[in-house]
Amino acid sequence: MAKAKKKATGRTKAQPKFETFADVNGMRTQATHFVSRVQDGLRDAGEAFREAGETFGDEGRKVALKLVDNAQSNVVWSFEALRDTLQAETFADAVKIQSQTVTELFRRSIRQIREVSEIVGESGQKTMKPITQFVASVRRAA
Repeated sequence: MAKAKKKATGRTKAQPKFETFADVNGMRTQATHFVSRVQDGLRDAGEAFREAGETFGDEGRKVALKLVDNAQSNVVWSFEALRDTLQAETFADAVKIQSQTVTELFRRSIRQIREVSEIVGESGQKTMKPITQFVASVRRAA
């Protein structure tokens, strides 16, 4: 009698047959949920950056207007100081007026720099607030 040939399975006896126990639908659900959370996070991040950009624009205009106000004030003040210098009766008085003018100009400049710096600092905090709130919410969610 002829021996029957064994059916070739592509594995030897030492290799056990593995069965897949993975729940494909469950994995798909988890992946969909994960992608949805990422999309929501990106949407929230976009909203935070948009809001920060709008605030930055508004606050930037505030700083620019303050700088224009300061420049206008300084020009008017400088012309008044020049008029006083030209109306001085003696050269010594003119030098004294110019000396006082330079000192006052320095004081004005320092005061104006402080004012603008305060506005910029407050503006930075207002601008960053939506972003820091978003980052804090991401940390809480993690």
